[in-house]
Amino acid sequence: MESGLIIKDSCVLESKNPFFGYYDDAPKVQKPRYLYLMLDKPIGFVDIQRIIQKLKKSSSINIDAVLAEISTPNHPDMPAIRLRDLPQYGQLSIVQQEFRDAGLVFKKHSKETNLEHALITLEKFFLLEIIEEGIYFDARQAHHGYFIIPEYIDWDAFKDLTRKAKYEPSLLSFDAARASIFENNQLIELVRIYRENIDLSLLKAYRDRYYHLLGL
Repeated sequence: MESGLIIKDSCVLESKNPFFGYYDDAPKVQKPRYLYLMLDKPIGFVDIQRIIQKLKKSSSINIDAVLAEISTPNHPDMPAIRLRDLPQYGQLSIVQQEFRDAGLVFKKHSKETNLEHALITLEKFFLLEIIEEGIYFDARQAHHGYFIIPEYIDWDAFKDLTRKAKYEPSLLSFDAARASIFENNQLIELVRIYRENIDLSLLKAYRDRYYHLLGL
């Protein structure tokens, strides 16, 4: 991120290819914009929720922020605040200053934080609409569908599973991720499918493909 857009002694990363599994097949489509305010040290989920909730009430800017962690094989896990679709990049320094005034300490920029590929983990509240048993749509974010899988799958196995799922020629391009939620005092494992204008029949087709590969 250009230094003129951010406050001094801070590092902000921009996701150039969000939902890479989908938008790499649709390069001319307008992509969501994601910015990551890199933090000097980790912060607890409840603590950051208090700060975000306070800023949403006091800030003149529409802030869509969640806690994130960015990982690569050659870097330790790096905590961050993810901003989604900030109305104007010129507002970035204002948002940073509001977070700094709330007590956050930002990581200083270095060459080591110029990342090409990274695994991003988010901690956030979901508002899901139950469509059928085991099938959900995100009630706040368009184009996000979810289905239950019976058990946790580690990242390498999930990448391989998704690669095989994409061999099915009848399914259009999509991006997939793992998700976990608590429901009725149980941890539920999900697959999140991102595709613009996804509907129930298409989400079921993705689910059935994953289930077939999992032997369900």
